[in-house]
Amino acid sequence: MSMAAPMAAGDGRRDLLKKLGWTSLSSVTQMLAGIASVMVLTRFLAPSDYGLYGIAFIAAAFTEVLTSGAMSSPVEQKPEVSRQELNSIFWANLSLAVLCSALTFAVSALIAPAAGWPEALPVIGAVCLLVTLTAAGIVPESLLRRRQAFKTLARAGMWSAVISLAAGLVLAMAGAGVWALIGLEAVRRLILVTAAFVLSKWRPGAGIDICILRSDLPFITGMLAAGALGRLDRLAPQVAAAIFFGPAGLGLLNVATRIADQIQSFVAQPVGAMALPVLANVSADRERFHSLMADAWRAISIATFPMLAGFAAIAPLLVPMFVGEAFAGVGLISAVTVLAQLRVVSSKVNIAATQAAGRALTASASIASSLLAHIALLVVLAPLGVLAIASASLLRGWLTWPLAAWFVKSTTGFNLGRQFAILFPPLAASLIMGGCVYAICELLRPQMPAVAALGLLIASGLVIYTAALWMLDPWVRKALAAGTWRRRLKGGQV
Repeated sequence: MSMAAPMAAGDGRRDLLKKLGWTSLSSVTQMLAGIASVMVLTRFLAPSDYGLYGIAFIAAAFTEVLTSGAMSSPVEQKPEVSRQELNSIFWANLSLAVLCSALTFAVSALIAPAAGWPEALPVIGAVCLLVTLTAAGIVPESLLRRRQAFKTLARAGMWSAVISLAAGLVLAMAGAGVWALIGLEAVRRLILVTAAFVLSKWRPGAGIDICILRSDLPFITGMLAAGALGRLDRLAPQVAAAIFFGPAGLGLLNVATRIADQIQSFVAQPVGAMALPVLANVSADRERFHSLMADAWRAISIATFPMLAGFAAIAPLLVPMFVGEAFAGVGLISAVTVLAQLRVVSSKVNIAATQAAGRALTASASIASSLLAHIALLVVLAPLGVLAIASASLLRGWLTWPLAAWFVKSTTGFNLGRQFAILFPPLAASLIMGGCVYAICELLRPQMPAVAALGLLIASGLVIYTAALWMLDPWVRKALAAGTWRRRLKGGQV
């Protein structure tokens, strides 16, 4: 028995926008919950707590890459998928998670004490259990994405964010230390996995069909390679911080990264979460495929770039206001980390497009080049401090952007000139706005209270970005002109 792909090619942009609205609402809720957790938890926790938490996820990174979605990717990508295939993927993925988690804990029991971090061992064990829990929910979640049930997924994401935040805050105020972070993450993952099973109405049957897994292996291998390389790229600065500056230095970097992740998830997660299943559904129609790629890039660049650049400009003023005294120096690190996300958000569409076209290994080649550049920069910059480690991530992204664009062109046929025409105007307008806002921030900081200055900075940023985008982007001018004429026609003025 098989399941057909859920969305016909003719459903169009209106349906896409409705789904985008729900995923956006979920992202807003999760961003607010995430920022609230940073604002409150940093007043009860020390940098070393965040450091131990980070070390545990570094230890479990290999297991999480193998079991957090790559094996279920055919469920979202293939035109049809059988029940036996779903069962096989579920049991293979869960078995792999249990085995890798056990190996991770055994190896960590030897390494952690030798590295001088024996207190990290129980935290690593807890994270291994969390990874195994997530692996159990991957197939039903992929089924919901396959059905493009983004409204359902959005609601589950919102409830998990709010309830897990409450659990984390209670634990932090009770003096649980690093276990407040573990508790928050455990509640969040448990709700998401439970919701995936309940809402998908799917239950695993018995048996693993090796032949089915073997037929999916080429695509899964490409997805695993992309996931592993991406995770290594993300872990590289954290490993460098742990080596050179210990749990305290890693804790500062992790807080800055958590802030950047919340901002990036808010502005890019709606499009990123939908990109693979939506693009895969129209991959046979090259014109429609390119049209949706262009829509996704415009949605991300016009909305995301100014938010990231604007937040980076005010982060040195804003972040110290909301975190505990032990984390007061994280403001500038957060600014640099957020700027690095400019490259990350555009890559969400790049990677999804190449994977939707069935070329996951090409996406891996692009990520591999980025990883090599990142490691080379970290070798030079990491000893200089945590801020230098964040700067290596920023430089890596910008230096490898042209190469990533070439990979997209070679894989999907979406030419370089069109990519540049879509992405450059919002990027330039955002950087102009960010520079202006930062300059205004430096002028206002000694003159007026921070809260009042923030209101003025946000208003100034909106005006500057809107004006710069209108001047630099012909597509925006045409879209606004077309909208004006449609309103006039509708109102009988023409």
